[in-house]
Parts: sequence; C-alpha cells; structure tokens
Amino acid sequence: MNVLYTMDGCPVCSKAIHYLNEKEIPYKVINIFEEKNAQHELKELIGEVYTPVLVHEQGLSIGRDILEMSETKLS
Repeated sequence: MNVLYTMDGCPVCSKAIHYLNEKEIPYKVINIFEEKNAQHELKELIGEVYTPVLVHEQGLSIGRDILEMSETKLS
C-alpha cells in the first residue's frame, strides 16, 4: 500500500491527496503531527522532516514530484 506523509496546513499535501483521490490510487495518510513515530520515520527515510512524501512500490516521491507521477507506478 502507498503511504503519504502529510502535515496540517501544507498546501502541497492537499494537492497530493486530491491527485491521488482523482486518480483513484489507494494510499494511507500518516499525519506527522498525529502519528507518534512519523517524524522519526521520515528522518530515517529522507534525512529530514518534510512533507508530502509518498512511499510507494517504486520508492519515494517527495513534494511536487508526487503530482507528476504516472498512475502505473502507483497502482
């Protein structure tokens, strides 16, 4: 399953959620302020705490790169 790390008030996070919903791509949202270990997980994944980050079968997509991904990578 695709995992999208987000945080409240992030406009790019909102766009990523809209994009994934529009393309009917399954994902789970992890809000880094609500999930206990999410910030630590992000630090391990990308070396910093930054959102949005999408973890998918092909690897990671960060920020606006999520909005440019093809659906075949995420299905």
